[in-house]
Amino acid sequence: MNVRFVAFTLLAACSSKTNAPMVDAKDVGFDKPTASLHANMEVTTGGTDTWMDLGPADLSCLGTASTDMPTAVQVTYTTVVKDFQSGNAVPNVKVTAFDTTNFNAPFDTETSDANGNITFTIPTGHTRIGFQMTDTQTPPSVMPTFLLNQYFDPNTATQTEPNKIQSVSNATAATLPALIGETRMPGTGVVAGALRDCQVHEMSNFIATVSSTSGTSTPLAGAEAYYFSAGVDLPVHHSQQDASSADGLFMVIQLPATQTAYVQMWGYKDDNDLAAGTLSEIAELEVPVLADSVITGSYVPLRH
Repeated sequence: MNVRFVAFTLLAACSSKTNAPMVDAKDVGFDKPTASLHANMEVTTGGTDTWMDLGPADLSCLGTASTDMPTAVQVTYTTVVKDFQSGNAVPNVKVTAFDTTNFNAPFDTETSDANGNITFTIPTGHTRIGFQMTDTQTPPSVMPTFLLNQYFDPNTATQTEPNKIQSVSNATAATLPALIGETRMPGTGVVAGALRDCQVHEMSNFIATVSSTSGTSTPLAGAEAYYFSAGVDLPVHHSQQDASSADGLFMVIQLPATQTAYVQMWGYKDDNDLAAGTLSEIAELEVPVLADSVITGSYVPLRH
């Protein structure tokens, strides 16, 4: 599977914190990592992807001021709705665009054409944009999928990105948990994404959860985090991968619906922190968890 969450760009406006996670008796994918955070670069793709370890992750932007700017011009944005797993174009998907996580107040609603093409108008004054994808066909093949906090060049009136928006099919939503011996519980939500460093390189050796509190790890009841094998970009058992691999991909399943939760990634910033056992929160984003829906994203170090 070569199509990953590489187009997703989520950014949280917070400061870095340290707090050792509580480890449950049940293995929920939130045990302390055994190595410090590293940066990685994909060097080959195909049936088996190959990654290069670039050494310690670049965390120089962690805790610094955000450089986000609101759109200074009206942006005409064209993209293609594609399936997360196959990479195929997805027709007849309704997509709403909204500010941050305010999905109940969209400013534009469009439907992908027969080739998955779709164009939005983003007014001036918008900094971070979210998208919600829902299938218009009956029965639906696409699970309601959210892509939050996207950033656009604030000064370019016409923008095109063919891989920006990816939907998750109902089949994929069932298959990915099945690969690790799980069955997604109806009524629960899913969070998935990837973590990248300040140079936008995928990060390995972090752990992830969805917390009820900001800045401290208080995993939602039932939350189970799994990490992907970098070679095939598919989730694997904790016995094979108990922290993120080189592709930086994770998913958290069996999440109870709640209006406010915090997607978090934690890790050892360097080998000194590893030796001292000082675990730090590297990324966090406030999100709603919605029943039978997927929140997708890619994360970068915390800014303020």
